[in-house]
Amino acid sequence: MSDGPKICGACNKNIPNHWVVGLDKFWHQDCFCCGVCGRVVDAKETFYEKDGKPVCHRCQTKNFVEKCAVCEEPIIGTRLIYQDIHYHYTCKNCKKCGQPFKEEQHDKIKILENGDFVHEAC
Repeated sequence: MSDGPKICGACNKNIPNHWVVGLDKFWHQDCFCCGVCGRVVDAKETFYEKDGKPVCHRCQTKNFVEKCAVCEEPIIGTRLIYQDIHYHYTCKNCKKCGQPFKEEQHDKIKILENGDFVHEAC
């Protein structure tokens, strides 16, 4: 990044003072906005990048993260995946005993030919 004039990554205008640095660019504080919802992203909050623009955490999880096929909520972290369908562990129940699965049981989950999930011990 240069020591010369600072040009805003959003509006391409000169920034005389009080800038934000993000995505390897300088930004006016009011121009550093989520590329999805348009809300100003605070310099202290977590943000992501999409097409060279910041994306706030709420929009990232709402729009760009896989959703559980059962509850339709975003899945952050580990998940069950079968035929490119994603599930929270606790949303998918054993077809035989009805109990939800736990992450630590991952290696003990069987998937039957019909696509049903069962505990190995059931």
